[in-house]
Amino acid sequence: MAQGCDPCDNRLVTERDRTKRDRQAEDDREWSSSGLAMRDAIDQWRHWAASTIAPIEVTVFDPDSFAARWVSHGIGQLRLLQLHAPAQRVTHTGAEGAAMRATPSIQLVYSQQGAMKTLMGGKRFTLETGQFVLLDNTRFYQMEMETEHHALDLMMPQSWVEKYLPDVGIHLGRPIDTREGWGAPLGALLECLASRLKASTLPRSLIAEQIGNLLALATGVLEANDSPPPRNRHRGQLARLILRRIETDYADPDLTPDRVAADCGISRSYLQTLLAASGTSFVQELNATRLERAGDMLSDPRARALPIAEIAYRNGFLDPGYFSRLFRKRFGITPREWRAGHAPQS
Repeated sequence: MAQGCDPCDNRLVTERDRTKRDRQAEDDREWSSSGLAMRDAIDQWRHWAASTIAPIEVTVFDPDSFAARWVSHGIGQLRLLQLHAPAQRVTHTGAEGAAMRATPSIQLVYSQQGAMKTLMGGKRFTLETGQFVLLDNTRFYQMEMETEHHALDLMMPQSWVEKYLPDVGIHLGRPIDTREGWGAPLGALLECLASRLKASTLPRSLIAEQIGNLLALATGVLEANDSPPPRNRHRGQLARLILRRIETDYADPDLTPDRVAADCGISRSYLQTLLAASGTSFVQELNATRLERAGDMLSDPRARALPIAEIAYRNGFLDPGYFSRLFRKRFGITPREWRAGHAPQS
């Protein structure tokens, strides 16, 4: 015999749906400079960027004609930002402990309109319209846009990204075109979400999974050969754990292979074996990370007053002379010459 429908059940379902809609409304927000006094609009724009995207400083090139707009969407653990922005310079300080939505986190910056001159990791490149790039929100970078531009900025917790890109570091600062290969469906998905997300009936956590899978395809991760056997996969996970520890604690002058091996529950010799299988060593990776971060700091205009010795110390080198020798060996120039070559151009 068919059972009747309990009105209480219907009320519970309705209440759950209403709660879900309210939570989604909180995740979807927007702002416009329209109708605001120019000075107030610029202050609000800068404050929002620094507290939502990353610890950044914004320099607006033409304050007298300032006009901007942002729309923010929550997608599971991710946040998608639509930015209609003026000509400006954005400098990410990489400051530890600053206000950030996710720490550490990765940004996917997709240029829909306008070129973005970028400085990151000592490299200069231009992100052209139709390209995206991954940036690390714990490191210094600078983006300069000489004209009004439109962009999508996807904020992703690093722990989430690593489920799809286990070695996310190798993909940073590498522009990828959304008009070819697997970049095309990823770009199309982001464009669609920017215009239709509110109308979508799919759970947003499921949409986030699709983003992750397409990101892996666009960067070539899923185009690799068959998965390694379980034993090799476990070794690979251990090696990534060691490398991630170096990436996190590189500034600690007491970071040693013995200490990391003990924390991982393995012997020092096994640690060295794991890294050797990847064609590297603990000292090689530690010095490379320290030198790259020192290069970032030397490129940062906020750190121009810091002595070279202080920059060496902040990046784990107790001997400034040893730091300078390693730096020149790796980059072909001295830290002082590097700093001079990355000075702001007039």
